[in-house]
Amino acid sequence: EEDAGRPDECLKKVAKAIRWGEGPEQPGEPWKFRGKGMAVFMKGPAQPPNAASSAIVKFNEDGSVELSIGTTEIGQGTATGLAQIAAEELGVPFEKVRVGPMRSTDADAYTWQTVASRSLFMDGRAVLDATRDAKRQIMEIASPVLGVPGEDLELADERVFVRNKPWVGLPLSQIVMGYAFEDGHSIGGPIIGRGKYVATGMTNLDPETGQGRPTIFVTFGAQGVEVEVDALTGEIKVLNLAAAFDVGKAINPLLVEGQIFGGSVMSMSIGLFEELIYADGKLLNPNLTDYKVARALDIPEKMTPIIVENPQADGPYGARGVGELTMLGVPAAVANSVYDAIQVELRDLPLTPERVWRAIKEQRPDLLERARSSQLGRK
Repeated sequence: EEDAGRPDECLKKVAKAIRWGEGPEQPGEPWKFRGKGMAVFMKGPAQPPNAASSAIVKFNEDGSVELSIGTTEIGQGTATGLAQIAAEELGVPFEKVRVGPMRSTDADAYTWQTVASRSLFMDGRAVLDATRDAKRQIMEIASPVLGVPGEDLELADERVFVRNKPWVGLPLSQIVMGYAFEDGHSIGGPIIGRGKYVATGMTNLDPETGQGRPTIFVTFGAQGVEVEVDALTGEIKVLNLAAAFDVGKAINPLLVEGQIFGGSVMSMSIGLFEELIYADGKLLNPNLTDYKVARALDIPEKMTPIIVENPQADGPYGARGVGELTMLGVPAAVANSVYDAIQVELRDLPLTPERVWRAIKEQRPDLLERARSSQLGRK
């Protein structure tokens, strides 16, 4: 669809960030070579066509908000983004929206699963529905009190007021538990907003052709790197990494950048280090002593997170999910950059020094011999 995002913009911004048109500055050691590479990719949250989310909004006496959601917070920051949506819609400060730290199917709103980068989109739509349900109830109570139709009222800065007459209004806290007139009689009651969202436009996959629409949206991204390859040892060092993602709309840009940093390093780790090693049916590296991952010293000296925003019409404020997408492209970009540096094709992960060295020996023995000779010459 036209609002699905722009992979071309992602690619162009990454190319600019790594200065794609300029050849890399080669290192002083003649056995080391530098190259640049990029990869473009897409991902959508595969889920059943009837996957759904829900949300519940209720208030405290001071007008603060309790937001009940089902998606689990496991470090991705979704609960923060959902709280921001609720605060924006209800006209209250972000600090006055509380999302409980734990989730329970006994007490919290339903969501299908916390998987596939679906939560901000799906649960976000449910939060929008719940807050708008609560706003409708707020206006129903405030309308007879202020003597104007509900459609002529606005909600902002913790107040309900008459449009174009902001001095004529009421504090939100006087309405959300029901309004009490001076003579004591009350109208309304505690407001509880309920919202839901079910995926639309999705289908099952045809078992014969594989065709269908298994996802509610796709997110496009691009990642680019500059690497240095040691032809004598096969070691790859990532010097520069840039990553751009069309998130539709960044509800919280700082969280998006955090995802880009963390996911890109994890993607690099998958591409260069991570591997399960078996022998005779036995796992030889079942712990983090022997299962290698990227460490602080492996992180590129320069990393550039880039947010691209082309809103999706049915996303919450135009947003799409991005979390897992940040892990996809670095291995391919590194392999491309190695080819750019030494014209050696690598198609198996991880790109360990041994695997790279063997590929150089098989595909470019001349390069290996030159590298050896240059080192001997230096000695």
